[in-house]
Amino acid sequence: MLLKISSITNLTDARYFSAIGANYLGFNFDALNENNISIQKATEISSWLHQPVIVGEFGMHQTKEEIEFIAQQLQLNEIQIPFQHAQKDELEFPKFLVVDDWSTVHGPQSTDIFVLKINEEEINNIELKKIISLQKIIIEMEFTTQNILSVVEKLNPYGIQITCKKEEKPGSGNIEDYADVLELIGFS
Repeated sequence: MLLKISSITNLTDARYFSAIGANYLGFNFDALNENNISIQKATEISSWLHQPVIVGEFGMHQTKEEIEFIAQQLQLNEIQIPFQHAQKDELEFPKFLVVDDWSTVHGPQSTDIFVLKINEEEINNIELKKIISLQKIIIEMEFTTQNILSVVEKLNPYGIQITCKKEEKPGSGNIEDYADVLELIGFS
């Protein structure tokens, strides 16, 4: 199972996730997102990491040109954008497509990976399980030590996504919020 981290904003979290073997580390370049990061800071953080696979995360309003410019600056190979983005098919990158309403995904659609945002009540939904069996799906939800094993067992997703929280003060990070959950599924 893959582990994708979203919205990294600090070196402490980035180094932790890199060290435990996260497959993808995401930096959010959407100025409208509270967890956005500058190109300069993302470059600085990624320079401290050993061969990370960095994913640039973008919003609905960002243009193909803006996305390509940022991708070139950071030498990105993968991007994450909303499923409904008007220019998604014009972008020549492997993509993580964020879907807020998973019921809009019907059958195999592409070779891209979908990031489905779900809530805990949906893990027993038969239609959701069917979609996950047909696509490369990464699940994002509020994972806890009480629900992570059940989610993984019942849904058998391609991966999970953890969205970072902003650090309250420089150097503090939020590792303790993620460590116990990730240890239960083999990342430690």
